[in-house]
Amino acid sequence: MPADHPYRAEIAAVRESLAEGGSWHAGETSLSRLSAESRAARLGVPWPDDAELTARAEQPDRMLSAARAATGQQVISSVAPSEVLPARFDLRQLGFATPVKDQGECGSCAAFATAATLEGTAAYTRGARGLGLDLSEAQLHFDYAAARESLHPDGSWPDELFDDAMTHGVAFEDCYPYREDGSGALNPGWLDRLARAEEVVDLSGNPAAIKHHLYGYGPVAACLVIYEDLFHYTGGVYRHTTEKTSGGHCVALVGWDDVEGCWIAKNSWGTEWGEGGYVRIAYGEGYLEDYPAARPTTLGCTGVNLRAWLPPQRALRLFTSAHDANAWVYLEQAGWARLSGGPRGTATALAMLADPRARGSAVAPFIDNDELAMLRIGQ
Repeated sequence: MPADHPYRAEIAAVRESLAEGGSWHAGETSLSRLSAESRAARLGVPWPDDAELTARAEQPDRMLSAARAATGQQVISSVAPSEVLPARFDLRQLGFATPVKDQGECGSCAAFATAATLEGTAAYTRGARGLGLDLSEAQLHFDYAAARESLHPDGSWPDELFDDAMTHGVAFEDCYPYREDGSGALNPGWLDRLARAEEVVDLSGNPAAIKHHLYGYGPVAACLVIYEDLFHYTGGVYRHTTEKTSGGHCVALVGWDDVEGCWIAKNSWGTEWGEGGYVRIAYGEGYLEDYPAARPTTLGCTGVNLRAWLPPQRALRLFTSAHDANAWVYLEQAGWARLSGGPRGTATALAMLADPRARGSAVAPFIDNDELAMLRIGQ
């Protein structure tokens, strides 16, 4: 790369601004080396409307205050780890964040944020760190979002993709691998390898609700305005140093830190950008909590139903109540699953599971809507 490449001057200008009291670091990233056109191609949420921006002039300060005020609140979800919201929370540290991906030169960020939210929610709500769910961003973007291209050709909206994830479901990645050029096709057998979102929750404009959802159910998809200095972000708590914007983008929130005053977000620009692909972004920054649009832009879901054969794994625990049709198995990588099939089917499944459980050997489960519908022994 020539020494006089334009990005070097850009980074120098950002560093000069940060020297006056900035809270983050700028340097060469995988995005720095790209042209302005290629950087913009890695966004993918329709450009914010000027009128909506003007209407939200006071939003950053309100979001900052509301986010900080949520600490210590009584939690809403009955399955949250504790009774009150902590000052810090990070799904990565708990093992419920899936690997960072790279959307490439394609405006598919909403698909990546939606998939990351579903993947993390599926694992977190089951307490299943080893779930390893990997969903198809290709289906979300090249099938579902592309079907609405005539409405907004400059990107897609996460609320629409969540609707699709509830109504139709999302295939596993191996049924439709992602390629940034859109090549490839959906495997016709995907209906037996899919995830379906349960209730989708609109959290837009409510930092406390975002925290409660993260703590109770898992990741949250959020849109934000991208300022040009963010392409050179290498670490710290981001606050924009320029008023120049490049468009709208979507990320998945995985936590927060009240000491630093920031959200923790998983991006889809690969691991050579940011903090291994993540960004700590200040409360109220980039309109993250409520993107300038007249629609829901910050969303989560309360659970994810699976229909698929899962990898062979151990059945760690069996439980049955006094009612012989009411029994569960705790799978090593997928958490609790209810045994299906009525009294006779439940009794048969318990008998089939008892021996491999005692020997510590693996079984291959077929999960359908959190029920163990079929089972293979000796895989």
